[in-house]
Amino acid sequence: MKKIVIFALVASSFFALCLPVLADSYNLDKTAQKLNYDTSTKGDLNTKVQVVITVALSVLAILFFGLMLYAGVRWMTAMGKEEDVTRAKETVYAAIIGLVIIGASYAISAFIFGVLGG
Repeated sequence: MKKIVIFALVASSFFALCLPVLADSYNLDKTAQKLNYDTSTKGDLNTKVQVVITVALSVLAILFFGLMLYAGVRWMTAMGKEEDVTRAKETVYAAIIGLVIIGASYAISAFIFGVLGG
């Protein structure tokens, strides 16, 4: 458990250092203007909620990938122990069910925002 906490701290500090790089626009506003893309919805509540939901579902999808990786490693290192293999299979099943729920949530939110004109 201690190793997991240390890894999470190191990974989060890496991502914290990347935030200033991600904040740069890289002249995307100029590109959007040349393509006649409407950028006037930056302050729209509908757009902000849509972005928050998309980011949250993306984080959950990354969590799914981590769970599948963990279950795969656990299964491969079980060395024939049925109890470890069963736990790994249960983790895989739970992760797949979670992915289905994430997909359904994304579809529902995309439909709702499509109806609302988002």
